[in-house]
Amino acid sequence: MIRKLVLYSDQVIPENAKIDRRLASLIGKQNPIIGYIPSSSDPERIWFKQKQVYYETLGLNLSVYFEIDVNYEPSMFHSLLRCDAIHLSGGNTYHFLYWLRVRGLIVPLQEYVANGGTLIGTSAGAILMTPEIGTARLCGDAPLTGEEMTDSSALGLVDFAFLPHLNDVEAATNVLEEYSQNYQRVIYGCPDGDGIIVNGEHIEYLGNIQKAVSGSLVRV
Repeated sequence: MIRKLVLYSDQVIPENAKIDRRLASLIGKQNPIIGYIPSSSDPERIWFKQKQVYYETLGLNLSVYFEIDVNYEPSMFHSLLRCDAIHLSGGNTYHFLYWLRVRGLIVPLQEYVANGGTLIGTSAGAILMTPEIGTARLCGDAPLTGEEMTDSSALGLVDFAFLPHLNDVEAATNVLEEYSQNYQRVIYGCPDGDGIIVNGEHIEYLGNIQKAVSGSLVRV
């Protein structure tokens, strides 16, 4: 199976450097181009410009901006798919998933990964790589109201759940155990500064990743 996925809890603190180094090697190309899909409209490109600076320090060129809600430009879609990697931003996971569905982007992103593209997700963007976004509520995301969000299924690029911002492991232990029991799915809790790399069938855990299976914490 071809999968090149990078799941960040955040991209803010210096501890992310260990994931950044793995990201560059995972893409495996000199001067790669990265596309950017924001979770919601960024009219002044404030967050996009911050990410441009972030990736520039890694020798990566974030140059394709593809907004999916307010300022949607479908003509940019082919430019997005030609990128060596695509970044899915943080934000409200429910809003993000809703607009990915509205724009018909679920299958194209799945195919992008199947064809060898690297997908990067921070927080909400990482949750979207999983089978469903049930962990978004645990992060404090406010669900949308209305029938359009009765389906919480996401990209399904991995078979586990991902809970970012797990900075107080002891306090969150019950949350992980209950989720794994209720959903009958493995869940990984990830503190800020840590992350998960998926390369084909190989999964690499960077940092203090917590894992729960069938209602119990297990060693990663």
